[in-house]
Amino acid sequence: MTFDVSKISPLGFGCMRFEGRETNTVDIDRTAKMIDRYLEAGGNYFDTAWAYPNSEVTLREALVKRHPRDSFFLTSKCVTWTHCACEEDLERQLQETLENLDVEYLDMYLMHNLGGRRTATFEQFNAWEFVKRARERGLARHIGFSAHCTPEELEQLIADYPEAEMVQLQVNYNDWDSPSFRERECVEVARRHGKPVVAMEPVKGGLLANPPRAVREILDAEMPNDSYATAALRFAASAEGVFCTLSGMNTLEQVEDNCRAFENFQPLTAAEHAAIKRAQEAMRSSGIVPCTGCDYCAKVCPAGIGISGSLTVLNHFINYGDPAEAHYQLGFVVRFNGGKKLPSECLRCGACEEACPQGINILECFDRIEQEITSHAPAAKVLMKP
Repeated sequence: MTFDVSKISPLGFGCMRFEGRETNTVDIDRTAKMIDRYLEAGGNYFDTAWAYPNSEVTLREALVKRHPRDSFFLTSKCVTWTHCACEEDLERQLQETLENLDVEYLDMYLMHNLGGRRTATFEQFNAWEFVKRARERGLARHIGFSAHCTPEELEQLIADYPEAEMVQLQVNYNDWDSPSFRERECVEVARRHGKPVVAMEPVKGGLLANPPRAVREILDAEMPNDSYATAALRFAASAEGVFCTLSGMNTLEQVEDNCRAFENFQPLTAAEHAAIKRAQEAMRSSGIVPCTGCDYCAKVCPAGIGISGSLTVLNHFINYGDPAEAHYQLGFVVRFNGGKKLPSECLRCGACEEACPQGINILECFDRIEQEITSHAPAAKVLMKP
């Protein structure tokens, strides 16, 4: 079956971050309303994964049970760098995915998050051969992989997995020309090999929906009809070779905003590209930590530190410069709301840094939290404002 990207909506529904996912408290009725509005606006692409907490079962209830199977395109993923000890675990994951979603087949099945040391685990368990067999068995109609990697790694991945029908890559304006991420080069590699691209993390886990003040001022002046989130989405969707851009929508308002931007999608104009270029420069000078909230770090942390929540608080401090407010946020977001331990309880093992697809120096960030936030905050640890 030929993979026809023209049948897929340019705006995809990213299903990694459903609110309540970690505590099994996702509001199905609320999610169903979001999904209904997305489908009504012409959207049809849903991206989930076995490793995303409560994502697949949420889609079963809010999407699969309520809409004809041929009215949407469903992607899921297998993983080997966590919760996988042998080749048989891949079959277990696939069967659980099909059961969680209550479907007989997936439209697209991906190897999940290749790059760095993670790639070797897929090789160790012959994951690509397993994915190809899933297609042969009729359990997946199309196959590919997602990756956080260098352009050189992507060249090798495409050479090793030539049957991949698409690749999923990180694309956002903050990292587009970054020497650490080299996203432009990765997209160009995929184009050169004829691999269509799904753009993930276009808003960097929500970071670009609330950018630093200097960036907001630029976008307010030059792109007044776009929210900060849709400006970021339009940038990713305008990249040549990208056929679908994922957005992890969590409210009906976000769905409405995103769908408006893609209703009659227009690529960025030259003036808008120039504004984004200025925003990139302002973002780089702000010192924002490029955490996307994927929580791959949390999966390998032996101490149960609330890593992504702590980095969110650090970014809040970088944006607004108030250590007392940041200290309140640290206690609320990490310990009270997230049920995790604080950076002060870190064992300094470095496992989180090895797992981070963004290459963040997490331990340095923890040092900064201690030096710039907690050491300047009131002694009393207040979790709720009076």
